Amino acid sequence: MFGEPFWFFTHYGEVERGLSSLMISCAMLGMGATLSLRDFARVFVVWRGFAVGMLVQIVLVPVFAGIFISLLALIPQETSGLAPADMTGIVLGIALMAAMPGGSSSNLLAFIGNGNVALSVALTAITTFVCLVTTPIVIELLIAFQIPGKLEIDALQIVLDIALFLIAPVLIGMGVGSILKERRRRFISFMVRLSLALLGLIIVGSLGAGRLDLPRYGWLGIAAVTGFCLMIQQLAVVTSRVSKLKGHDSLTVIIEVTVKNVLLAVLLLTTMFPREALSGGDPAGRAVIEAARNGCTYVVLLYGGISLAAGAISALQRRKRLARAA
Repeated sequence: MFGEPFWFFTHYGEVERGLSSLMISCAMLGMGATLSLRDFARVFVVWRGFAVGMLVQIVLVPVFAGIFISLLALIPQETSGLAPADMTGIVLGIALMAAMPGGSSSNLLAFIGNGNVALSVALTAITTFVCLVTTPIVIELLIAFQIPGKLEIDALQIVLDIALFLIAPVLIGMGVGSILKERRRRFISFMVRLSLALLGLIIVGSLGAGRLDLPRYGWLGIAAVTGFCLMIQQLAVVTSRVSKLKGHDSLTVIIEVTVKNVLLAVLLLTTMFPREALSGGDPAGRAVIEAARNGCTYVVLLYGGISLAAGAISALQRRKRLARAA
């Protein structure tokens, strides 16, 4: 069976969840190895920036996402050029990204921009644990009414996925890092590279299986994802200014809010759209669910690229400003 040409693409749906689970587990093992109990204690030192970052991540971004989704729903089909199922997929993807915690890439970008790395690490670590509770709630509130057909959000499965493939690997990684000590850099590097290789394999699989029909979403798909990313970035900018955060704390909060954990979103896609939902029922219903899943996948992967670019630009701009001031 494995000798068949393009077996991977033909049977991608059968291996997708396994690849996604392994990918996020490897990434979180690597992230956990960079953490220690000291990183969590730093919250008390950087409490002001931490409070602002948590407010924006946990409260303001989901509220704004709800408004943004409502506005998207007002665009008529004649203007958007998208079928209702495709538009639903974009809406689901945006809601899913709004529910995600910060990604580990934010720590590197904070370092590049001379931000508060301690604050960045604290925010990433704490939001990773907090999302065990907040992610299923946010997803339920934002998209339960948007799900096509008879597909239902399994909040318990989402909690289990986060606990098994996010929280547990982080804790194990912390233990491994404390044992390896100076040698943990090799472990971290290997796990990060392996997770990126698996993400690349998932993208290739999605393309080969016809999941990512990029031209299908036209101008609105790109505009919606780009607009959402840049708007929540500006939401963080405004909140930081109103809160009168220092420059390095402000940059850190902005990057943390913008750069989401795309790897977790890829995993949760397999929970929101399990194989059972795509194999049963009438053909018309399956087609609608499949179209929504493909649109959601499109948003998640596109957001990952756009958010990294937006975060990198913010970091480099601050670095240039500091260089000029010096």
